[in-house]
Amino acid sequence: MKMYRNARPEDFAVSSAAIRQTIHEIREVHKLNLHSFLMLRRGVLIWEEYFRKDEKERLHVLHSVSKSFTSTAIGLAQAEGLLSIEDKLYDFFPEYADTCDSDDKRALTLRHLLMMGSGFENREHEMWVENTPVKAALALPVIHKPGTVFDYYTLGTYLLSIVFSRVNPEGIHAYLRRKLLEPMGCGVSQWNVDDDNGVPFGGFGMFLTAYDITRLGQLYLNGGAWEGQQLLPTAYAREATARQICNCSGTNKDRDWQAGYGYQFWRNSFGGFRADGMHGQYIIVLPEQEAVIVMTSHLQDMQLPLTAVETHLLPGMG
Repeated sequence: MKMYRNARPEDFAVSSAAIRQTIHEIREVHKLNLHSFLMLRRGVLIWEEYFRKDEKERLHVLHSVSKSFTSTAIGLAQAEGLLSIEDKLYDFFPEYADTCDSDDKRALTLRHLLMMGSGFENREHEMWVENTPVKAALALPVIHKPGTVFDYYTLGTYLLSIVFSRVNPEGIHAYLRRKLLEPMGCGVSQWNVDDDNGVPFGGFGMFLTAYDITRLGQLYLNGGAWEGQQLLPTAYAREATARQICNCSGTNKDRDWQAGYGYQFWRNSFGGFRADGMHGQYIIVLPEQEAVIVMTSHLQDMQLPLTAVETHLLPGMG
């Protein structure tokens, strides 16, 4: 496994006190259950700290950080010519052609799913218990013109995983192992699958160590390059992390979930972008600061760690 070079934060113009204060704010002031905190600057590991026994070796559930890996697989598949994000969704499901019953459905593309702008009526919680979730999902009405309204829709990411399995039967996890995780030196990974079809859920269910999670952040910070090798096209890396759709509600509540959305990546209110999973799984990428911050957690208030980074850590970065 390839390892990052280690250095002190001050060697890279980052205040150790600022990192400690950020962690203190999360764990001691707000009493949040932080499991790990890692930070890279300019590709060098400058902080690595774990707060549970065996956490360094533990495969941590990523929750919706899984979505960013699914997006990456779609970008890789597009580069290989297996699909295009402009492909129509229903073209991949000829057996369910009868569910494509409106002009908006006929216009719906993979890109719309990536940007959470599919326009489907969001009934995903009941869809997971359907006997045929794919057909049930495709049969839902499209109530907004695709690409116009943001609606966080994990079932759409599951459909992307299904689409991927149809253009490459090895599936999204095995493909990412071969094309991305192993070339970047990642260790063991897991991805829960739908028992009905053996396809990874796409929007959740992936497991990696916190250390290996940092590699996805560094890959995107480098515009898809890893140690001189272009693993992911730069154009897709930039497009996926740019603002593709507005997710603003007009209030200041949870502002880091209203700063724009890319292709399964969130934009930060304080700059840069992130992969983001339930209970506080973060890959925060700050291109202006050439930094990647990873946190794994089990917490409820997901805004507080981001605010701690903005308030305490960013001012401590030269």
